Amino acid sequence: MVVACIFLCNLVQAQDIQFTSFLATNEEQDSSYNISKPIALLYNQTHIIIGFIDIKDSLNARYAYRLDGFDKRWHENGKHTIVNYINLFGGDYTLQVKNLNYPERIASLPFHLDEAFWQRPWFVPMIAAYALLILGIILYFIRMYRLRNQIRLQKIRNEIAADLHDDVGTALSSITFLGEMARSRFEKKPEEIRPILERIMDESKEMMQTMRGVVWVINPQNDKAEDFFEKVKSFAESVLQSKKIELKFTTKDTGHWQMGLEIQRNLFLIFKESIVNAAKHSAATQVTMAVQKEKNHVWILISDNGKGFDDDSLNEGNGLRNLKNRAMQIGGDLQIVSKPGDGTQVKMVIPIA
Repeated sequence: MVVACIFLCNLVQAQDIQFTSFLATNEEQDSSYNISKPIALLYNQTHIIIGFIDIKDSLNARYAYRLDGFDKRWHENGKHTIVNYINLFGGDYTLQVKNLNYPERIASLPFHLDEAFWQRPWFVPMIAAYALLILGIILYFIRMYRLRNQIRLQKIRNEIAADLHDDVGTALSSITFLGEMARSRFEKKPEEIRPILERIMDESKEMMQTMRGVVWVINPQNDKAEDFFEKVKSFAESVLQSKKIELKFTTKDTGHWQMGLEIQRNLFLIFKESIVNAAKHSAATQVTMAVQKEKNHVWILISDNGKGFDDDSLNEGNGLRNLKNRAMQIGGDLQIVSKPGDGTQVKMVIPIA
């Protein structure tokens, strides 16, 4: 009612200028509106074209216009009887037109353009709140990811500490026992001391190599497969040479394999235990170690030409079953194949990303 009253009052004030057309367009279609009724446009009808004319002075009229709600200045339009606006924002507008020959007479045409939802006052705060929520979720997951990594690394550190504790404890117990044996035989049977001292030296060297290997593995800079297998080869050579066992070591296509700490730890301990078992128990003259990467898997073979053993004799005491458990911890599968007089083979396959 208020809009209609304003429209009628302005029409009485300027009887000479009349609005002849009102056209609103969007990207898909044009819409024509009845100017005798209140005009309400949809939010996407942002391009308007309005026609007008001064009936009594149509030949000599010079027009000026302004859009109240958009611009307070008057713009001369010459003899042109059409004005248009594009990309209007939502709101209430009034187009005012006058004939410069009679500037006191002003015709007005009000219309309303709906606001798009992104133009409403609540839109920016909502987007800001949504962005903060998304940022909070991202930071939460980053924090949880780092926390899980810290927990996983702490778990690995604890396992490494436990492994070292067991290895060092076993080695020291063995060395202590051998030392007591050497001392007891020093006066009665001095000729038997030499092999005991050699065993003490072997145990000490093995423990030193294990310590160096584990310390190297936990260094975060050592995550390349080629460096890792060079370290394994060096460890194997140091252990097997003392037993006069020949080592054949080959790798294929492992250069681009980035190894995580957990894989390195378990693999090193698998290699270490297999090599030490071969050195101590196999009576072999040759140990072969082969590593090959094929697509999404790594195949590993550790074999010797020693005396072998019966598969039925596998038990926790000899540590061979522990190899399977370590392989399972990194998602791999390990098999031990051996026959008396036919050597021993440790076969393992590890899936990789």
